[in-house]
Amino acid sequence: MNRGLLYYLMAPLLLLLCLLQSTAASRFAVFGVKPDLVLLLIIVGALLYGPRAALVWAFIGGVGMDIFSGGPMGASSLALMAAALVASLGHRPLSRFNWVVPVGAALLGTLTYAVTYLGLLAVLDNGGWFARSVPFVDTVRAVVLPAAIYNTVLMLLLLPWLNRMPESQEL
Repeated sequence: MNRGLLYYLMAPLLLLLCLLQSTAASRFAVFGVKPDLVLLLIIVGALLYGPRAALVWAFIGGVGMDIFSGGPMGASSLALMAAALVASLGHRPLSRFNWVVPVGAALLGTLTYAVTYLGLLAVLDNGGWFARSVPFVDTVRAVVLPAAIYNTVLMLLLLPWLNRMPESQEL
């Protein structure tokens, strides 16, 4: 797939992955942890195209995730946008061809997404707008850290495909 085609297919791919993540991703669960398909595509997009495009796609993917989940509307968008900003740090100053950059982006992006999402839930719970309390520390230990490891391994598997994309700063 070439770089320009992926750019224009990102929004439909994100919506398709939102549907797959909410329905079929549980079939790929390892030790009860599902892959974050939308988050991984946002991280790939951030590494390939930079923060501007990644923020738009993160918003689109977050709205799709919120539609299919029982969470508050907009929380996934804000968390994905935070993860996109963190992952896009590796866009220009660092090379995505160095395996540390995509793997680090996956790890830091997953942690940023999860901590932001859990923080938003805590703020909404304290304000009385979302009456579902989530134990922060237990959730980080039982869900977030295994998900970060899983997403990092998946990014390692995506590296050959990611490194085949041409290096171009602008479309």
